Amino acid sequence: MYNFKTLICYNCKSVMLNLPEVEISKLNGLNFMCECCGHQNLLTKNKFSKSINTNDPYINILSVDSMIL
Repeated sequence: MYNFKTLICYNCKSVMLNLPEVEISKLNGLNFMCECCGHQNLLTKNKFSKSINTNDPYINILSVDSMIL
């Protein structure tokens, strides 16, 4: 009936989504945060890759002191 596809995090390889391919194609280009490791994954062509989003807290780590000043 439906062809399901399992998508895994590019970083820790944990399962993030298990949806029909038709639904996954509608989500193309969106970012998803992994609940296991916290990294953001960019969905491109039925596969997760590293997000180019600069708001990923695990890519750009700022100290609290620099944010206060």
